[in-house]
Amino acid sequence: MCNTWRYSIKILHIDPDDIDNPMSGGGPRRNFEIYRRLSHKHEITVLTPTFEGSTQELIRDNVRYIRLGRKIGDHGSSHHITFFFSLPRAIRQFDYDLLVEDFMPPMSATLNPLFSKAPTIASVQWFFAEALSRQYKLPFYLGERYGVKLYKHFVVLTQSMQNTILQRNSKASTSIIPNGIDAGFFKCLDEFGDYILFVGRVDTNQKGVDLLLQAYAKIPREKRIPLVLAGHSFQEPQINALALSLGIEHEVSLIGKISGEQRYELMQKCRFVCVPSREETFGMVITEACAAGKSVVLFDKAPMNEVASSCCVKVRPFDIDQYSVGISELLKRSHQNLLTDAKINRLWASQYSWDEIALQQEKYYQSVVEPGRLNE
Repeated sequence: MCNTWRYSIKILHIDPDDIDNPMSGGGPRRNFEIYRRLSHKHEITVLTPTFEGSTQELIRDNVRYIRLGRKIGDHGSSHHITFFFSLPRAIRQFDYDLLVEDFMPPMSATLNPLFSKAPTIASVQWFFAEALSRQYKLPFYLGERYGVKLYKHFVVLTQSMQNTILQRNSKASTSIIPNGIDAGFFKCLDEFGDYILFVGRVDTNQKGVDLLLQAYAKIPREKRIPLVLAGHSFQEPQINALALSLGIEHEVSLIGKISGEQRYELMQKCRFVCVPSREETFGMVITEACAAGKSVVLFDKAPMNEVASSCCVKVRPFDIDQYSVGISELLKRSHQNLLTDAKINRLWASQYSWDEIALQQEKYYQSVVEPGRLNE
């Protein structure tokens, strides 16, 4: 079997986010890290929504980005709504050998495979339609229950998500290809400072910041160290109000969205990291923390527990008392124990290499575009 492919394919990728968007998450970062490694061999076009300050087209490391949709008045979601409705036309117009679609809010799956004559791969980086259905009392869950049957091929990040997809589409072809880790995290020095770190979208729905604040407040004041919340938030007033009601407003800092260098520095200097998410499709902050040598307090729930090292503290899902105990456990660990943990954490994280992940993604793409090639 050949280890490399000797011909290029034209890839059209639908990404509902963009790394230049101040509100972006980990999905577009994954896509860019993979595609910049493949762009010397393949022709890659990524469709993303517009956002404040975006250009119509941009080339990043030989990857072509085209922004679709527009803002309507002061409607904050109009960029994504108009992007969504512009996709069928774009899918019919572009020339490509393979369509890759990131699942997106609010239904995860879409009808886009019906508009493409080329093979389609669903990249499952968002799968929370059922949670949105409960939140907004609308049937978004239908996309995850029935829409996934429109797709034959899936890239999933974890074993638990593969099981979920196969439960809904038993005939699906799936490939588990995890997220990688930026090399900068492995360069972090062994420092264990005077604050606890949370990184990500600061919200109380998916990311569980409300659970974190409640657990943190249960620790005696004299045993606490400050808690830093790093990331953009649509709920800053609610977060501040909750901190005030818990009497921890002077110990909790919301510092907003951070850059790559700030992310490395914050991770290097924190004592440890908290990931209180209710739901994730991977848990990139967990692997990044491990790469930086830091342990994580998380809920013992898939897929987060799949990507956490043995030195991380896993507690019963959504049990605030147990999460507080987990934080206390890491606060008590000696400097020597933290150093020992750091070595184990980094060794665990070393399996998540972007170079290897890009090769896995390319191999799966090629097997879909030209079935049987893998057997050569």
